[in-house]
Amino acid sequence: MKADIPREERQRREREQWAEFRAALVRRHFAVMHEQMAINATMARLEVEHLTQAAPAIYAAMGRTRTYAEPAPVVTPDAEPVAPPDPVPVAARPGAPDLPFDLRYHLGLR
Repeated sequence: MKADIPREERQRREREQWAEFRAALVRRHFAVMHEQMAINATMARLEVEHLTQAAPAIYAAMGRTRTYAEPAPVVTPDAEPVAPPDPVPVAARPGAPDLPFDLRYHLGLR
């Protein structure tokens, strides 16, 4: 059957068929994504509600009382600026290369 249809025509039909598949799947994909986001939001809300209701029992089991005060902010003192150290002169011996690995030779400067 494939031999009866020219290659270009067969490829065109396949492209159209896949385009129809993609168009049909896009709507379903977005519907599923919206459903999943709604489920995630509901689960997060239920978890927070459950933890809020269970908090007194958890604190009692730990032998602690619930505190409503916010923790005090941590204040770190600013360090005083320190002047950079003075550059130390490097003693150069006579004939020492001023470029690493004596690049003068490799660059043709010698």
